[in-house]
Amino acid sequence: MGNMQCPAEDAALLASVARDICPFPDYNPSPLLLNMLSANSSLHLRNYYVEVQSSLTPKQLEDFTQDLRTTFGRKGRVNLGGVGVVALSLAVLFDTLGRQVRGEWVPHSGPIPGLFAKDLRGHYPPHVYTVSEFLRLLPYIANNPTRMREETERYLKQLMIDERSNQNQGNDAITGVNLMFGTLFQNSLRIHLLRIANSTVVDDIIKSVRKHETGVDAAHVSKTRKRRIPAPENTVIFNLNCDPEAASKAFLAEVNKTTDTQEAFRLCQPFNRNIPKTFLHFIARLAWLDVINDPIFDFKNQAELLTAQREDFDLKAYALRKWAE
Repeated sequence: MGNMQCPAEDAALLASVARDICPFPDYNPSPLLLNMLSANSSLHLRNYYVEVQSSLTPKQLEDFTQDLRTTFGRKGRVNLGGVGVVALSLAVLFDTLGRQVRGEWVPHSGPIPGLFAKDLRGHYPPHVYTVSEFLRLLPYIANNPTRMREETERYLKQLMIDERSNQNQGNDAITGVNLMFGTLFQNSLRIHLLRIANSTVVDDIIKSVRKHETGVDAAHVSKTRKRRIPAPENTVIFNLNCDPEAASKAFLAEVNKTTDTQEAFRLCQPFNRNIPKTFLHFIARLAWLDVINDPIFDFKNQAELLTAQREDFDLKAYALRKWAE
């Protein structure tokens, strides 16, 4: 078997060296996706709201604030806006409005830029389009409880249909992480329905998630931050933006330049030099595993805390421009 254990910090060091030689795909989700679907979503959203406003000129800030006032009214309060999928939709809205007032072009349909990972052909799985459409709609129905419940249920059903389609999407590494991101969003949508119903019961949602849960085979994922690499005959495909044979030679030469990289490589290389195709494929696998090992994907450990969250978001309170009555 080609198994080994590799500390996360050493894997990150090797990935950094490898990316300078071969900019292989980034498997990481958008920070917005992880932050707004986390237990600290409200704090992350407040910080992001201030960050976007602070990046604007006075005239741009006035236009930005006016757009928010037009959407949410003089109270400037968004129901459950500080948590979960509503927080994520607000973050996307802030980013979109910020870009628009700066005169940048922003797409109003299709995948939200940067939220999911794009494969080398520029393709996304079906659920990425569904999630993007829902997030663009959400701010405009957030304060309408009936519409919010109806649309959330409708999009959840669509995501379950997409999930069945995703089973035919292949075994590319980017597809794999996008499916995990989609599962995270779908679980967050189920939690949102509980919030709408003002329920804190977790058992039902965990049962529901278990029935529909997708993701990476458990053989690929270690439960610790030290990971056991699958054998090279596993089915995950790592497509790279370079000639992996040539890049591997350049990578090994770069590794030998410092003692830190030499030690990291010693700890992380597979036993018996049994690697998947090339060393660059192997390093790409390390970076991929670092993403799928993220604790945020362990839904069962967070379900109770996330379900209990109930926080509106006060746009007026954190506005850097006067929120006119």
